[in-house]
Amino acid sequence: MNHRPRQLEEFYNASFVPDTGMHFNIAPGSRILVLRDRAEERTGEIMRWGLVPSWVQDPGSLPMLHNARSETIAEKPMFRHALRKQRCLIPASGFYEWKAVSGQRSKQPFYISLKDGAPMSFAGLWESTRMPDGSVLESCTIITTEANTMLAPIHNRMPVLLDHNDWSLWLDSAPLQQEQLKALLKPLIADNIQVWGVSHAVNKAGNDSSALIEPIA
Repeated sequence: MNHRPRQLEEFYNASFVPDTGMHFNIAPGSRILVLRDRAEERTGEIMRWGLVPSWVQDPGSLPMLHNARSETIAEKPMFRHALRKQRCLIPASGFYEWKAVSGQRSKQPFYISLKDGAPMSFAGLWESTRMPDGSVLESCTIITTEANTMLAPIHNRMPVLLDHNDWSLWLDSAPLQQEQLKALLKPLIADNIQVWGVSHAVNKAGNDSSALIEPIA
């Protein structure tokens, strides 16, 4: 995320967004920014990226639930509860995907962002879980859908990106009907995004600088 808190407060009409610092390489398991509507105001929170359902007694036994497929979240026990009433937005300046390229030993990373430079608004789910030591863990996951025509040659999946007209409906605590979910959880129009290749340095989690999103020849 390379948008500042004040920018995000204005963009999302949020009363408060915490400062998570400037980051260009965020891996599952990290603590990330999440937006929720609570008590008639929109606020930012910091949560672990990797959902832990409230009924799980041993979080260590779970795989890292950093993504949830839109096509199956309504049936999956891991996501059903959060989908009904604990939905959130996960803002990002962009994201990475990787593609196998002939002649390269490792997959080529690509950076994807919006053409207008605005934050992306991923559809997410959140949970609040009591840990064995008595502490409370707040966690989240990003919902994915099939890739649009721009990204399909790189990867067959992409995050669900919600339009600002859909934020209030998604963040409402009322359950959504199947038809509403289908209308919301769809690929973004390809014309709205831009994609370019970036350095393999992004493959190392410890690397975190603006150089990672610079286009390569």
